[in-house]
Amino acid sequence: MEKQARVREIKMNIENEFVLNLVTFLTQEENYIFVGNENEIWLENLSHPKVQLIHINAQKKMTAMHATYLSHKAEIISKQIKRKFLMHKIKTLVLNACDFDLIVESNSENYVSIVNVDNAQAAYETLGYIFPTIGNFNLSANMAEIATKLQSETRKRANNEIHMTESSGIPIVNSIYLILLVAIFAYLWYRNQDLPSGFVAIHYGATYNPLIVAGELWRLVASAFMHLEPMHLIFNAIFIYRFGSMVENVFGKMRMIIIILISAITAGLFGFAFSTSFSLGASGVAYGFIGVLVFLGFEMRRTFMPMLKQIIVPILIISTLFSIFVDNIDHFGHLGGFVGGFLAATIVGVPKIRPFFARTFLTFVTLTVLVSGLWVSGVRMTAENDFDEFNLALISEYNNQGDTERARELIRIFFGDVDVEVE
Repeated sequence: MEKQARVREIKMNIENEFVLNLVTFLTQEENYIFVGNENEIWLENLSHPKVQLIHINAQKKMTAMHATYLSHKAEIISKQIKRKFLMHKIKTLVLNACDFDLIVESNSENYVSIVNVDNAQAAYETLGYIFPTIGNFNLSANMAEIATKLQSETRKRANNEIHMTESSGIPIVNSIYLILLVAIFAYLWYRNQDLPSGFVAIHYGATYNPLIVAGELWRLVASAFMHLEPMHLIFNAIFIYRFGSMVENVFGKMRMIIIILISAITAGLFGFAFSTSFSLGASGVAYGFIGVLVFLGFEMRRTFMPMLKQIIVPILIISTLFSIFVDNIDHFGHLGGFVGGFLAATIVGVPKIRPFFARTFLTFVTLTVLVSGLWVSGVRMTAENDFDEFNLALISEYNNQGDTERARELIRIFFGDVDVEVE
C-alpha cells in the first residue's frame, strides 16, 4: 500500500464566512474530506449512511443550466468512486449558498439533491435531518480563526491516515499473543511427543462437542492458543504477525483484545455447530483479522480499499482453494473467525471516527442472535451424533496415564450413572 496520506490539504478560494464554517462543520464533525480544487468545493465521506458526496456552490448563481451541469458532474464522479471503491450507489448533496433562479428538485434516479442554504439559520433548518449535530455547531465563527483551524485539522487527519497504514511501535497485544502461541506449542511439543495427538489436543483445550455441552466453555478460547504441528503454527503466525499488527495499530490495545476473543469464540462456535471433529489452532483469529480488514475496507474506503482489493481478496481466494485440497482443515472455524472479526470491528468501531450507534446496536444484536443460534445448533448436533467410541478411547487413555480421577469425571459426563467398562 502507498504510504502517503489520502486526505488532501485544503486549498480553495472561499470568501464567504458562512461557507467556510459549513465546510469546517462537515470535515470536523461529519468526517468529510476535501476532494475538490481551488475553484470547486467537493467533500466526500464514503462511510456516511445518508450522503457520501457534497458539493458547495459558493461562486455561481444557481440556474437551471448550472444545476444540470452539477448533476452531470456528480454523476461522473459517482461512477468513478463506485468503480474504484466497490460501492453500490453514491448519494450526492449540492448545497447552494448563492442566489438562485429556481428551487431545484431532487434527482432520485441519479441520487442527486440540490438545496439552497445561504445562512446559518437556513442550514440548521434544512440540514438538521441529515446531520443532527449541526444544531450544536457554531456556523458564525471568525474567518481567520476558522481557516487556520481547518488547515490544521486537515493536516492532522492526513497524518492519522499515515499512522493507520504504517507500523508505529511494537503492537503489544499482538506480540504477546504470538509469544503465547510459540510458548504453548513448545510446551506441548516437548512434553507430549509419545502421546496420541487427539488425546493431547483435548486434554489441553481443543474444542470437543461433548465437553463443550458439558460446560467446558473455556475451550472456545483456549483452542485458539494451541498448535501441535510446526507448519500449522508457522502459517498462522505469519498471518497474525502481518495482519494483526495492522489491526492493533488502527484499533488500539483494548479493542484488539476484544477482537481476538470474539474471533476465537465465533470460530469455536462455528465448528461446534457444524462439525463433530475436535479443533484447535489460531486460524480462526487469523481469519478474524482478515474480517476486520474487510470491515476497514468498507468503513475507510480511501485508506483500506486498495489493500482489500490487492491483497486481502487474493489471499481469501488462495486460502479457500488451498483448503479444498488439504485434509484436516476446520473450514467452519475459518468462516466463524472471519465473521466474528468483522462483527467485532463493527461493534467496537474505529477510534476517532464518530460511531453510528444504530449500526453498532444492530450488529451487537446480530452477534448475540448468531451466538445463540450456533449454541442451539451445536447442542442439537452433539445429541444427534454418536461420540461413544471416541469418548471411551479418551477415558481409556486417561486411565493409562494414571489420571483415574479425570477418567471417572468423563464417565460421569459422557454416560451419567451408567456402568461403563473401559479397557
